[in-house]
Amino acid sequence: MPTTIALRHRDKFLDGPSKQRYHTAITAKLGIAMPTAEEELASPDKADDLYIGATKRLRELTRSNKQLLLKENIAYGFHRNMLAMKPVGIVSSILGIVYGLLIAKVVQVTPPHFYPVHFADPGLAAGLTLLISTALLAAWLLYFDQSAVRRMGFVYAERLFECLPSLTSSASRKRQS
Repeated sequence: MPTTIALRHRDKFLDGPSKQRYHTAITAKLGIAMPTAEEELASPDKADDLYIGATKRLRELTRSNKQLLLKENIAYGFHRNMLAMKPVGIVSSILGIVYGLLIAKVVQVTPPHFYPVHFADPGLAAGLTLLISTALLAAWLLYFDQSAVRRMGFVYAERLFECLPSLTSSASRKRQS
């Protein structure tokens, strides 16, 4: 859960002043006391539990935010799903390249032959198929990985915590009861 990881002291994701500002806002707006750096080190599981609770509460209170927060959540979900589908994406991209080579007649099945000269004029359908399949294969292999998902998760977490000042203390306490 990137939003929980984002607040942890030992991950060094947030700079000290931002983390302190978020801790103060969470305590003021949500009524949840955040752990100090010493408390995090002494009991990381307890600190994580507090962060998970604060993050869940903050997500509940910002569900109606249809602007940038929603867009970042969608982007995070997209990247997470693309990583999960990476094997399928790689296979389908390779099949698309093979199909493009076949319709361009660069590769022939009967009799088996390879005609690289047909790359010069593959035709519109074959050219587009090869171009798009190659671009998608490159994206699957070079972009969609754990670090991309983590990066998008941290961006979403930042947007989520940036919503803290817009919450009203009284509204958030009323919703808790």
